[in-house]
Amino acid sequence: MALYQNRWLTIDYQNAASKRAERYIMPLGLAQQGARLYLVCRYYGYQNERSLAMHRIKKATVSAIDFKPPPEFCLQKYDDDGRFGFGEGQHIKLAFRIKKEADYHLLESRLSKDQKVTEYQDHYLINATVIDSGRLTWWLNGFGDQVWDISRKATSQ
Repeated sequence: MALYQNRWLTIDYQNAASKRAERYIMPLGLAQQGARLYLVCRYYGYQNERSLAMHRIKKATVSAIDFKPPPEFCLQKYDDDGRFGFGEGQHIKLAFRIKKEADYHLLESRLSKDQKVTEYQDHYLINATVIDSGRLTWWLNGFGDQVWDISRKATSQ
């Protein structure tokens, strides 16, 4: 309701590290990546958009206060810029090997439309075109020694 009526929304959000916080947000759009839904929004007092995983919103309360959507925001452009991947940057061909127990979610929620998965006895080889960014490096490093043979190659995309 808040999204379609341009009303501020108070949410209780639990991030990937299980930290919960209450936020006052301007909902701007919904997007689906694989099986997951994301709410694109702006936090109160900020001028940049964020994508919040809907399944991590524990509670939401619609405000009676309206807002005017930012005239420069376009959900299609936000998606075209690769924001539902790993942020802003250059497109690359990413390849890496990852242990099976660490990778199941990549079979459910793909990194990109062109993702290819090759299965081996104890690991997968993942190939995908993604945005090269600090967030991608942080994400890969988060797997520790469960990820290896990481390769990044520039694309013409």
